[in-house]
Amino acid sequence: MKHQMGVMDLYPIAANKTVMENNPFFQVKLKEPVDAERLYAAVKQSLDEHPLFACTLRYKKRYYLETNEKEFLLIRTAEESRPLAFGDATNGFLWQMCYDAYTISFEWCHAISDGKGALSFFSSVLCHYFGVDRPVEPALELGLESLYNSAEKGIPQKKQAQGFSANALPFLKRGYRTDCHILKVPMSEVLAVAKKNDSSPAAVLPPLVSMALRKHISPKAKNKNVCCSVVIDCRAPMGFQTMHNCIISKNITYVDRYDTMDFAHVSTIYRSILDLTVQKENIVKAATETVDMIGPLVSIKPLFVQKALAKVVFGVMKHSECNFVFTYLGKIDLPGQVMDGLADFNFRCWPDFSECNVAAVDFNGTLILNVCENFRDKQIIPDLIDICSTVGIHLKKVDELSFEQANLRLTI
Repeated sequence: MKHQMGVMDLYPIAANKTVMENNPFFQVKLKEPVDAERLYAAVKQSLDEHPLFACTLRYKKRYYLETNEKEFLLIRTAEESRPLAFGDATNGFLWQMCYDAYTISFEWCHAISDGKGALSFFSSVLCHYFGVDRPVEPALELGLESLYNSAEKGIPQKKQAQGFSANALPFLKRGYRTDCHILKVPMSEVLAVAKKNDSSPAAVLPPLVSMALRKHISPKAKNKNVCCSVVIDCRAPMGFQTMHNCIISKNITYVDRYDTMDFAHVSTIYRSILDLTVQKENIVKAATETVDMIGPLVSIKPLFVQKALAKVVFGVMKHSECNFVFTYLGKIDLPGQVMDGLADFNFRCWPDFSECNVAAVDFNGTLILNVCENFRDKQIIPDLIDICSTVGIHLKKVDELSFEQANLRLTI
């Protein structure tokens, strides 16, 4: 079966082998050793329910997804020893799943779906693994294209200021490797701060991270604004379901005047901006603009011209769009029988935009942050912990590791 691809599905293919390539990573730790046969059966059943993940990438005048008739692979290996390329190495599948004694790791090319879509697939795998039947109805309409309306002008939004330049906070060029800091805090503390400030976790954490980065910007820098790109899932606000990519981003900038405000006021400003962004009119406008902006790039022919241009465009975007990305999956919503079998959950992304990506999930009452960064200054994370503690969020660093993103390498 063939499946059409939208602009947000094609964008990751254009970004392949550039500084903007991004293939997210999920990992669960089980309370009991992984049963390989049960895992294989669970993946097989889940592929039937999530047909995009059962596909490979094809090209004939345009890219499209086609059901892959080959056998999928499960790789027994620890995270640090896992293959760093999938595609040709995984029989054409655009993802890889690895496991060892107690952990299952899953990473995928964004061309299949975004974080919410991938979490839905991974959740199905976990449900079937633990013997829980949770039927999924495939929703195969394209994402942003389904929301497109050139007549929608949206509700006016205040333009956000530009963030600091890349040279104001020196970074290491490490290819697809990054330092990953895993931080945890009781979700009750985050929710208490959010409630106190009439806000939400997605409006509390970005300004706190911005404050930590701001402390380390070069004193010589004229612009010390910190711009955060918040990833927004369009499904819930629009009452719309799709297995394709369906995300937009909203830039919110921490500016000088926020330093003299109470944190509650700053957080409320962030919340107000996000509340306005997720109004249906503004989501439609943003979706339309995204399709119009990315569509021409991913439609360029011949392909070698598209790839050459993409390399230049993404090279500029890397450090000009924002200073860090914040992506929040929300609460991991799994049946009790499944949650009872899980000990931990991690979600991380190599920093495609700028040099920092903060990926967050609410797992079983604990907020888990995976902060991936490549800054030379290693005092930023300790300062983030200290800054958060001043508002009542007591982050604890539970691990620090060198993480390298695995990439799609597929011969078409």
